[in-house]
Amino acid sequence: MSESLTEAIDELANPNKADKPPEPQSHPDPAARRPRLMRRTPAPVIVAVALVAAAATGWATRWALGMPAVQDALGKPVPPLARIALAVLAGVLVGVFIAWLFRPAQTLRRGFRSWLTWLRRRTARVPLLASVLVATVVGLALAAWATRVIGARALAHPASPTPVDVVKAALPAIVAVVVAIVLVLAYRRQRDSERAQFAQRFGAASAQLGSPDVAVRVAGVYAMAAVADEGNSHERRQRCIDVLCGYLRLPFDPKSASNHLTEFVSKTTWSATAPATNIEEQRRQAIRQNDGEVRKTIVRVIARHLRRDADTSWSANDFDFTGVLFELAPFAETRFRGRYASFDGATFGDHDDTAFDGALFAAESVSFDGAKFKSGYTSFEGARFKSRNTSFDGATFSGPTISFDGARFTGEYVSFQEAAFLGGETTFAGARFKCLHAAFDSPTSWNNVEFDWETPQEGGSPATVPRCISPRPWPPA
Repeated sequence: MSESLTEAIDELANPNKADKPPEPQSHPDPAARRPRLMRRTPAPVIVAVALVAAAATGWATRWALGMPAVQDALGKPVPPLARIALAVLAGVLVGVFIAWLFRPAQTLRRGFRSWLTWLRRRTARVPLLASVLVATVVGLALAAWATRVIGARALAHPASPTPVDVVKAALPAIVAVVVAIVLVLAYRRQRDSERAQFAQRFGAASAQLGSPDVAVRVAGVYAMAAVADEGNSHERRQRCIDVLCGYLRLPFDPKSASNHLTEFVSKTTWSATAPATNIEEQRRQAIRQNDGEVRKTIVRVIARHLRRDADTSWSANDFDFTGVLFELAPFAETRFRGRYASFDGATFGDHDDTAFDGALFAAESVSFDGAKFKSGYTSFEGARFKSRNTSFDGATFSGPTISFDGARFTGEYVSFQEAAFLGGETTFAGARFKCLHAAFDSPTSWNNVEFDWETPQEGGSPATVPRCISPRPWPPA
């Protein structure tokens, strides 16, 4: 009786309890499955442990392959080069396994890509200095060898060495030191000359971008791209890219920028009572004539330098497109490998399609937070998201067709939280989620969003939701 009374009171207090969906449960981060000690182990300690284990395994493998019992079992001796190769292979496998015990595979892949990006930036910065160092090392090695040979011949009878013999023995080393000094001085002179040329060309291209003539501004875009291509350092190229991205972030009105007007003049008359006279105020506002063509040229130039077949790749650089209005977005087959690629608050207009087909997002952070996709067709088909953080938080998908078909989410964290799916159809057919965590929590709108696991299989039951997906239960409320 008491249980019935309790249920009745609960029903009166919560009349719509049965209609309420269950509270979404955040899926635990798979990275947290490892013991706390492993998760909190600093990266240098992990590297040291992995290297020690790899070195010990390699040495043990090489020693074991040289044992007579092993050679008798194999039927013939193992060649020295084969022993070294097998030892290296065993060491690498053990080192990778030790690292995997402490960190997930997604984190290891991201760390390896970050290291490669760092290496590309550093090696591209000092190509001439690297050549000087190599030449110096080779020269000193040849000098040491020549000194040893000549010294052995000249001082074959140490009881009677002459000053001439000593000079002959030391001559190669002296020549090597002089050559090294000359190369360093030549390098410094060449570096100062390149710096001065870059400053001059960079200033000229910037002045062209600020010209009121649209043809001069378009030429300035290509001039700035040429300066970036010929820059030997990552920082100089990044400076040119920042200028182009900064131009895109400037306030832009497609209606006023598509006409041939160069100035907008407004007049305001302030009336006054007699005997005072009326006051007339005139305001002039400069308009960048046909600025839409300049912006489209910048987008095309950037996209072309981000593709695999680019003569000079900008993929390792950073791109800030925050708040940019894209009238066209031809980013198919592009590659983002820098520290970040930000499209926060960007608007992809409804004039042309938005194409990220086959794009590779391998930057540390890729963000489309608050972006608005209004194009007739927005495509991320076959795109690969390998970033540590990929975020579409608060993004609005309002176009008729949005496709993530065949996309691969293999980074660490993916987030579509508070996104609005307002379009006619949003599909994730064939998409693969192999990240640590992919969050679709708290969407502001969820219209016609389709996933493979929501489609019944041949047996009649839907596929299993990937364990990295949240919220649970699926779909989002």
